[in-house]
Amino acid sequence: MESVYRFRRNSLTQIFCRPERRLMKVALIFLLLASGAVAQNLPAAPTVPPSCGPIQVSFDVKPDRHPHSLGQPGPGKALVYVFEEFQEASGGFITPTIRLGLDGDWAGATKGSSFLFFSVAPGEHHLCANWQSSSPQISNQYSLTSFTAESGKVYFFKVAPRVESFHDGGNAWRKDLAPMDRDGANYLIGISSLSRWRPHK
Repeated sequence: MESVYRFRRNSLTQIFCRPERRLMKVALIFLLLASGAVAQNLPAAPTVPPSCGPIQVSFDVKPDRHPHSLGQPGPGKALVYVFEEFQEASGGFITPTIRLGLDGDWAGATKGSSFLFFSVAPGEHHLCANWQSSSPQISNQYSLTSFTAESGKVYFFKVAPRVESFHDGGNAWRKDLAPMDRDGANYLIGISSLSRWRPHK
């Protein structure tokens, strides 16, 4: 009798446990499928080039319209000028703020027809230009270049943001970053404002 009772008790336990196990398995499968669907629907994080600074940092920029002349690098350093040359499109598009990155950190920002300058150590450097905007369509675009600095030399770059309109009503935002010569820099420094920038709080 004892062996019969044990058999019946084990049988009853299996009968009542099997549905619970099946229910747990179904629930687990459902959770795994649901988490996979949520992960697929999450927007991909924007890829920031390594020469740029942190994407969450933004800048306030004010122009300094006092006359300026080209400077000279300090001992053992090179000097870098970056000019923003913006030609306003028809329709009065907002004047862009351009963040300028150097080797993974922001070196500052410009707004409109303005410029900034900074010193660098000799060696290879990587520049980044990014249009600061709350619109991902604009802020996810970058212009990149690199150069090898030599002590005592001055380097000039120009970023030219512009808006191109198409016949279908669409727009394209561009900001070409490229080196320029001293003659062009002398001309732009005479018609541009020095950028006074600070991180936005």
